[in-house]
Amino acid sequence: MSSVNKPGGNYLPVIIHGGIAYVSGQLPRRGEDLMYAGKVGANVDIAAAQEAAALCADLCIAAINHATGGADRIVQVLQVVGYVASAPGFTQQSQVMNGASDRLIERLGDRGRHTRTSVGVAELPRGAPVELNMIAAVRS
Repeated sequence: MSSVNKPGGNYLPVIIHGGIAYVSGQLPRRGEDLMYAGKVGANVDIAAAQEAAALCADLCIAAINHATGGADRIVQVLQVVGYVASAPGFTQQSQVMNGASDRLIERLGDRGRHTRTSVGVAELPRGAPVELNMIAAVRS
């Protein structure tokens, strides 16, 4: 189980409004330590990027659990947006994000099924290869 990372700026990790949890972007880190770094398609391969995306999914779940005061309050993951720091010409962002999608379904079953967008970007904070944000319906 992942612990909740502190935000890197003046924002909240999660806001819950009307039974919907909006989770800020999660980098693949434990505390202040970035567990993966680099660009996918250059110095990070797809398998490592998928592991990074899975860690980000774990951190999103942990953030929701912390904000709701307990585990298993997720009714349904609604949307996942994944940002992949991509080397020029890399076009397999959706393959990278399968790491996050597979982890959500592994941990939450059908409640982890979601809509998804995968975006290639030039750079991410701290040099991370992946960042993930999530919207989920939750029970209070």
